[in-house]
Amino acid sequence: MNDILDLNSYIIGHVLFGDIVPYLTPFSLALVITIVVFTIFLALSKPELRSVTRFGEDVVRTTTVGKKEAKFRRFMTILCGVALIGVVTTGDIFNFTLFVSLVGITNVGIFAVVKDTHVLDAAFQYGLVMMICSLPLFGGVALILAKTGTLSLGVLAGIPGNPVLNVGRMLLLVGAVGEGALAPFFATKVEMIRAKGAPYINMMHLSSLMVFTRLIEILFIVG
Repeated sequence: MNDILDLNSYIIGHVLFGDIVPYLTPFSLALVITIVVFTIFLALSKPELRSVTRFGEDVVRTTTVGKKEAKFRRFMTILCGVALIGVVTTGDIFNFTLFVSLVGITNVGIFAVVKDTHVLDAAFQYGLVMMICSLPLFGGVALILAKTGTLSLGVLAGIPGNPVLNVGRMLLLVGAVGEGALAPFFATKVEMIRAKGAPYINMMHLSSLMVFTRLIEILFIVG
């Protein structure tokens, strides 16, 4: 793990479990604290009420959020926060891909529970993107493993870059972006920022930021 020191400062602590080595640096610790605080804040938040007005009518309707829907979205939010902690602390690329996939699944769960046709259509489209991007995501990991024989970031940091690794990095970039970083696009597409249960949607934006931040760090380490 010492080879990673040049990139993101010293390692505060790590857990040895074969090639699977979760570790903390000052950078990743700041990300973990942000995720934990944000997750707690959203878990304690109450869903917003949505006011609907019709043009030309002096009528305002307020739609409420059911308890079951709120509980499910809160659970998905907390699970997404746990997956994000795994994303920013794992020292193994394969675990990174698994956590990113879990982030994508929880993102779908956060807004797919809304019983609106246009929202469900967006969730379906996001699910298709996730399925398509899973091929380059895990394909990039397989390519890196086949070339280097390891997926440990501590070992990969000391391996010089080569064309095969560059292809693997590119596939990893495409897959991770599609799996975990495009969620806000589909949420914005259906104007869910002010939809029912709006506070939980913010977790999708946080997950996009954290996945992309961690992905850039991994690409620097592997390259």
